[in-house]
Amino acid sequence: MYTLPTALRRTIVICTLITTHLSAQAPSSPAPSRPRLPLLGASANTPVPDPTTPAASTFRDSRYGVSFQIPAGWTLTRHDAEVSTFAFDVRTAPTSGLMRGVATIAFNPHPTSTFSGALFYFSVLPRTTETLCRNQASAQAPRTVTTAQIAGAAFTHGYDEHGTICTESRDEIYTAFRNNACYRFDLVINTFCGGDVSGVRDITPNELNAVRRRLESVLNSVTFDTK
Repeated sequence: MYTLPTALRRTIVICTLITTHLSAQAPSSPAPSRPRLPLLGASANTPVPDPTTPAASTFRDSRYGVSFQIPAGWTLTRHDAEVSTFAFDVRTAPTSGLMRGVATIAFNPHPTSTFSGALFYFSVLPRTTETLCRNQASAQAPRTVTTAQIAGAAFTHGYDEHGTICTESRDEIYTAFRNNACYRFDLVINTFCGGDVSGVRDITPNELNAVRRRLESVLNSVTFDTK
């Protein structure tokens, strides 16, 4: 049997060792995987920052001595039906109530959900009684009416909500009796039903609470002129 020369055998062994060493050092190619598409209606991992326009502003009603702060990214109007309809959003307010101003969120903080709007209403019912003012904040059963201190004034707190298939609107109502008038603030959150049909998901309780905290920050900024 023919035997390779010693020098040739050594060359073959060295080449084999080098090839084996390089193969061990080379990174292995990852196995191809299926592309991961974003889930329809899933919230983004990175939150979108709130817009800076419109700029933050101050609402002041010199006639009734009320001021509050409007956050950036919210619009403000003093006229009904420009951005909303007071009688539709605030169903339990008396028809003789005067809408003095409304702040509306101008962006969607939860764009993949059924959230459709948040509004902060300030209205006044002049020449009324403390009992009638308190009754405006009557809460739907089984929730009871509570009280709250805002800007040193005692407020009655109740709520109203309505909808057909789901809760489409929730109105947190705060009323205070001052100077023979009922001062009323309504914190309204609107949503829509049929997320499965439209391709978005139902807004979660945590997201609802986050929107509610935005509205409460406006309420907590309320101040009254000292008279």
